[in-house]
Amino acid sequence: MNDINWLYNFFDRNKADLHGGFFGSITSEIAVLRTLNEAEKMEDLLYDFLEEGFNGSVNNLQHLFKPLNNFEYTIANHQKSKARIRNGWLRVYAIRLAKNCYLVTGGAIKLSADMKRDHLQLELKKLELSKQFLRFHGIDYPEDLNNYNDE
Repeated sequence: MNDINWLYNFFDRNKADLHGGFFGSITSEIAVLRTLNEAEKMEDLLYDFLEEGFNGSVNNLQHLFKPLNNFEYTIANHQKSKARIRNGWLRVYAIRLAKNCYLVTGGAIKLSADMKRDHLQLELKKLELSKQFLRFHGIDYPEDLNNYNDE
């Protein structure tokens, strides 16, 4: 998320959403700066929660990643998940394998309340394909990734 030209192009292509009011009406320049700041914060949070989780802290990736469905209240294996910064539009999408183990499938800038935009639909498709792959190959726990052989 550090490619400034890509970000300007993205916000130009998605002007209707950018000015649609979900995050207020802001300029592309401010949106690019906000995205760069969010990306830096998200990277720091990912490292912090990962490190704390490996040190046995209660703060682990499970506290950063939440179920993709806002109305899902239980944590499950192969759960489609999202990480975001409070009031932010950046998302990291992943499949949960354990409380401190998530398989990241992608990320997006989410400017709308729903997931109907093409770039968000692509992220949903990647999540579903990844979940199917893990189940098909019997990858249920982090250790299974070490034993997986694609031959």
